[in-house]
Amino acid sequence: MSFIRRYWIAGLVVVLVIIHAIIIGYVRAEATKVKVAASNEIPLGVYYVQSTDKNWLTQLRVHVVVSPEKRMAAKSTIERHRWTLHEVVEERLRQMDPKFLRDAVLLEIKEQIRVALDEELKDDVIEKIVINDRMDLPVHRFDYGPVYDPTHPEPIFTSQQASDASGDSAAE
Repeated sequence: MSFIRRYWIAGLVVVLVIIHAIIIGYVRAEATKVKVAASNEIPLGVYYVQSTDKNWLTQLRVHVVVSPEKRMAAKSTIERHRWTLHEVVEERLRQMDPKFLRDAVLLEIKEQIRVALDEELKDDVIEKIVINDRMDLPVHRFDYGPVYDPTHPEPIFTSQQASDASGDSAAE
């Protein structure tokens, strides 16, 4: 009994250290599972290519696939240059011949996008270009509403009715 009275605090500390080690081991094991399961596909955005007769728009959703080892660095680089890369891809799509859109797998378009991105990033982080959600949309399906005028006051701050707030009232 004197042994228990003398060493009970040391025993409690050992038990707490063991519980702590078990919890830390479990959390690290789960973290490595999540790290392995993270996707190495990074979205670049949605792009529209207009047909030569200007009656159709082709929508393309573009993603880049990077190597798993460089995933975090590539994602941070792409996020830092998001709008520059978006502009580069748009420019390259506008310069391309629309006949490349007839290709079912879009090989030439993917290659041109990859070349443009490699030139802009000046680093070989991109393994593959993925294009999905390809849709041909007629131009007349896009509803162009009235242009928003940021200088026009909102109806809540004026004595105008909400229907007159569009700026089409006779009083103006």
